[in-house]
Amino acid sequence: MKGIISESYSSLFLFLVLILIPSNVENNLLDWQSSTNLSNVGYRFLPVNYQALILAEVTSKSLFTCVRTCHSTSGCRILDYDDQSKWCRLFEGNIATMGSIDNSSSSQMRVGSIKFFPQQFINRGQSCSFCQGSRYLRCLNNTCQCQQNTYFDGSMCQSQKLLGASCYNTSECRQDLNYTCLARQQCGPASIQTATIVAGYNNGQSGSNSTGLSHPTGISLGIDNALYVSDYSNHRVMRFPEGSLLGSRVAGTGFSGSGTNQLYGPTGVHVDKSSNIYVADSMNYRIMFWKMNASTGVKVAGTGSVGNTFSSFGVIAGIFVDQQGFIYICDSSYHRVMRFSPNITNGIIIGGNGVAGSGNNQLNSPYGIYFDEVQSFVYVADSGNNRVQRFQVDGLMNGTTVAGGYGAGSANNQLNNPYSVCLSTTNNALYIADPGNQRVQLWYLGATNGVTIAGNGAMIGNSSTMLTGSLDIRINVNSTNLFVSEMNYNRVWRFPLL
Repeated sequence: MKGIISESYSSLFLFLVLILIPSNVENNLLDWQSSTNLSNVGYRFLPVNYQALILAEVTSKSLFTCVRTCHSTSGCRILDYDDQSKWCRLFEGNIATMGSIDNSSSSQMRVGSIKFFPQQFINRGQSCSFCQGSRYLRCLNNTCQCQQNTYFDGSMCQSQKLLGASCYNTSECRQDLNYTCLARQQCGPASIQTATIVAGYNNGQSGSNSTGLSHPTGISLGIDNALYVSDYSNHRVMRFPEGSLLGSRVAGTGFSGSGTNQLYGPTGVHVDKSSNIYVADSMNYRIMFWKMNASTGVKVAGTGSVGNTFSSFGVIAGIFVDQQGFIYICDSSYHRVMRFSPNITNGIIIGGNGVAGSGNNQLNSPYGIYFDEVQSFVYVADSGNNRVQRFQVDGLMNGTTVAGGYGAGSANNQLNNPYSVCLSTTNNALYIADPGNQRVQLWYLGATNGVTIAGNGAMIGNSSTMLTGSLDIRINVNSTNLFVSEMNYNRVWRFPLL
């Protein structure tokens, strides 16, 4: 059983508070007294970062002694104690956000956390005579200030945050660990701002050899972390092994054509768990399937001619294939999202009504698409409406706006011609390519605004401070890296995530 078990807490008050109070603060008991929440027996504290949060490990003859030791130790806010081994561990940090209460192998172990109240910090900013001997404040630059590794949130001194936590200013982050509040509003080292080119030339020039690209429109990641790129103007799909800038052609001949071994302006690519490749062969108005290591492909959707029937479509921008082999495409020309079942010629419409518009049942030049297989939601970058729409597969045709929708703009609640979208189940957030603003936005599900995490000066890769042109994005399976294809500069970036 993991998580904070608030309902199983009992309360223990330090009745020996007067014994611990220095004589010079006897008249200000609130500066020194504390009370502690305790869990039931059988639990331990599991910190997210042991080295950053541990203060001490000591032996104590009783639970009360361990609690008193925490109370007397500057910075201690969390403890656990095993009555069998007499082992007492002291931690700093916020018990609600920096760890969990987990089952213990010892049936006599408890977790405790010091309770805090705004009244304990009312002397912050006063002269040091007001906090002499205080448990909660320290004298710094002749004034009472928060203790080390804490920050003032307007009412209390809170524990500074660890890697990846949300923030608004650097004081909220653990500065002893060299964390700052990054432009993406997360705590982390400044060095994480730097991106790396993982495909294409550093100088942004186009090329057609094994290291060059020309308008990379779509990207996908294989199960082996290899990067697959639909190389639009070179009419091919390239595969770049993890850590290598040397690619190999895995679909297409490098020359435009409509043969089974050719592609004509591929815009999207999807790689399944068997390393088979699905390609949106846009100018041939078809979806091609390449088995792993095959030299030719097989048409699995489309007629080869432009159309708006159930078996044909116009220009395809985004493509996604689920584990059952259902193919999801954005028909940008006809403002709709279609799904094709395996070995079935006709598709079905699951979003949009085929007419450009801004209603809940309409789309306007949709581009990127992502399918959440757990929830059966399809997320669509509704470019012409400057929003991201979510549709329930096999549900109503009405979509829900989950990002943007306030007109084209650069405010944090706006988008400008979004091109691509993907979902991280790690942090329940959407990553949205916002090329009209030359940025990538992180948008938590349920949020009313996003945070810029790439482009627009927020992250710097080599000499580039901006991302230009249409952008396709993908994140790796554990959400540690964001991949961005910068089409106008013929390269693909990798940005580290927290």
